[in-house]
Amino acid sequence: MFFRGQYEHTLDVKARVAVPKKFREGLLGVRESYLGEELVVTCGLSNQLFVFSKDGFDDFSRRYSALPVESAELLDRFFGANAHECALDAQGRIVIPPRLKASAALEKDVIWVGQRHHVEIWSAARWAQAQDAVQQGIFVCANENLKKAYSLIDFNAKYDES
Repeated sequence: MFFRGQYEHTLDVKARVAVPKKFREGLLGVRESYLGEELVVTCGLSNQLFVFSKDGFDDFSRRYSALPVESAELLDRFFGANAHECALDAQGRIVIPPRLKASAALEKDVIWVGQRHHVEIWSAARWAQAQDAVQQGIFVCANENLKKAYSLIDFNAKYDES
């Protein structure tokens, strides 16, 4: 599934944010209730958050684990070490852990963004800055070494689950 589009949402004082229905269904499938279902949230490359289903994060991890050891370990220390499983409540919200909330500078206004194989959560202010950079042909990345290692991931490779 490819994710696309953007949705404006509000982070409440308890750091809860609703997962847009289109993304919730894309990540977890269509179902009667999402109560207790978990998404994996981790740091993103541009001071935002990446959001995956559990299977999606496992697939992502396999892809970067196939890289040369130095790149794989760098990415695992960044993505894997910062990953949190966040359960959905009855209203389809997740709680953003404090460390992730701080790293993405999330405040009240947040933007959910579809990015092909995953979903992102941005602070509204950082999203506006990132969009300005895109208009100038610039990919904003917090760390050039992470950017280089991430660029090596083959998102088109097929992996045998056995």
